[in-house]
Amino acid sequence: MSAKNEVLVSSDTSGQMWNLGVWDPDTGTILTTYKGGATVPGTLCRVGRDYFLSANKDKPLLNVWQINRNEQLALRLFTPGKCSALTCSPQGTYLLAAVEENISIWQTSTGRLWRVLSSHYQTVNCLQFTKDGSHFVSGGGDGQVLCWSMAVVLARRNIPGLKVSQVGKPDPKWSWRDHALPVTSLHVTHGGVNAKVASVSKDQTCKLFSIISGQLLLSVSFPVSLSSVTMGPTCDAIFVGGDNGDVMMVNLSAPPRTVAVSSETQDITVLKGHTGSVTTLALSLDGSRLSSGGQDATVRIWHISSGQCVRVLEHKGPVSSLEYMIPPPAMLNTDLWKPIRKLVPLQKGFDENEPFTSNVLSREPKPFSRFEPQTLDEVESVRESAAENDGKLKELAEINQQLYQFSVKHILHQKL
Repeated sequence: MSAKNEVLVSSDTSGQMWNLGVWDPDTGTILTTYKGGATVPGTLCRVGRDYFLSANKDKPLLNVWQINRNEQLALRLFTPGKCSALTCSPQGTYLLAAVEENISIWQTSTGRLWRVLSSHYQTVNCLQFTKDGSHFVSGGGDGQVLCWSMAVVLARRNIPGLKVSQVGKPDPKWSWRDHALPVTSLHVTHGGVNAKVASVSKDQTCKLFSIISGQLLLSVSFPVSLSSVTMGPTCDAIFVGGDNGDVMMVNLSAPPRTVAVSSETQDITVLKGHTGSVTTLALSLDGSRLSSGGQDATVRIWHISSGQCVRVLEHKGPVSSLEYMIPPPAMLNTDLWKPIRKLVPLQKGFDENEPFTSNVLSREPKPFSRFEPQTLDEVESVRESAAENDGKLKELAEINQQLYQFSVKHILHQKL
């Protein structure tokens, strides 16, 4: 199969034909599928370039696929309960799962449970990492949007500038309580700590926050409840999906002068086509195409410049997730499967005193043995090398002493 620069991965809540489908967005043909179960909305994620994960809608269990295999792995990754949100760090190091109002954090290489966070008061609906993995953002049914620092969350000792009482019981870096109703979707832009966080809620508003300053940058109100959000790579537009089936684009190239604005007073482009709520949105990597999935079991691909729907991908149930990605080599050519990590079962509890460990996957054994001289010639050679090294060390010590004396005489004593 020829290599593709970009593919679109989708899933629906029915799981009748397959769980995940990989599409060619240019032709609308399906390239490969991943079977078994169905995916809960907001839980599709990748562990590096090796695995797909998603939450099972009926059991406290994760769906696991190797990138190069269509059937699920026999590996059983159990969670404390049915997941409402799931995400993995960009490097595939940590896995986050939300069960009701709690967020559990595991190390993927060892399965160790590092922390359970409980700062939300109602079910956590969405989780997203920053692109550099330094922070993650959670949104819940309590209307809160919380930003967490991974360094603080994982800390086992005091960090300069961090209260001692916070070690082991971390608080979010920012707590944004601007939404009046449940948060339904989040999007974190590129930029690491300089990234922006876009959130939408049933209170009919879309809000934009800054991670580095913690400020509310923009709040746009709409005449309909909002269910999905995404932003372009250049952050010049916000795309939101409504419960009425409309996809609305807010142009940020000429930003408003006030923080709180209405969609009626802004440059809004409305894309109409869905007959039910817009459940998920995804932008192509170059920002030229927008894909929207809806309750009407269709994925629509839009050409942003013209506002035209160029393709419709039919599904068997409400679309639960969409993602544009550069396909790993093993996705379309199974012969290129070269994993750099191995998943293991997840721990149910954690011990604060357990030392930090990490498992590394090696494709070939690397025996290490200490060199012990066996013959007289080898012994003599080792002695000569040791004597030569001692001479070099003495020579370097003399040079350092001369440099020190020179600096004292010609630099520190010079007149300013």
